Amino acid sequence: MPPLHILILARIPLVREGLRALLADERDFQVTALAPSDEMIDDILAQEPDALLLDVQVLEHAGWKLLDELRRALPTLTTLVVGDSAHDRRVARALTLGARGYLLRETSAEEMAHALRAAHSGIIALDPQIAATLLDIVHANESSREENETGADDLIEPLSERELDVLRLMTRGLANKQIASELFITEHTVKFHIRAILGKLGAANRTEAVTLGLQKGLVSL
Repeated sequence: MPPLHILILARIPLVREGLRALLADERDFQVTALAPSDEMIDDILAQEPDALLLDVQVLEHAGWKLLDELRRALPTLTTLVVGDSAHDRRVARALTLGARGYLLRETSAEEMAHALRAAHSGIIALDPQIAATLLDIVHANESSREENETGADDLIEPLSERELDVLRLMTRGLANKQIASELFITEHTVKFHIRAILGKLGAANRTEAVTLGLQKGLVSL
């Protein structure tokens, strides 16, 4: 059986080399590391990895759309995000956009290797501290939904099904062009729907619209 090709993508050389050294003794792994570039998708495609360890700082600088682009370009790729904090709402965002797990940089070699194998087999791999944080977020969202269970009734006018579709994609962080592609409509039509959403929610901008949509239970992370 060929080794599992693990690709590490991190901005900071110390993080790249640290992660590579952590996995160096795993005999069933072939580990390579890359620095981010303007052609990251092409660079990753050229490596043909089975799994990607993606440092969260890459997403912070390159944009979270990278996860969605990776999912489209390499649908079989197993992507795990590596961060430095368990108490981080970026965890939910990463999983929503297609990551198969979220680990901490302090994770041991044994735990990280196990997580990579598990994620590649189809299991969501989470550091135990992160799993606890996600449970807290879920409980907080449930409480918020209960407090705002009549929130959708407060709208000036209910959102149409298409407007809800657009709002869900806005919540995922997609740009107008990406939303148009997802829904098979024109970018002009997307802008029309967004104006309608802002008006119905009483929002000043996209960020406020997403926040209000989450608070009113119209969309979820």
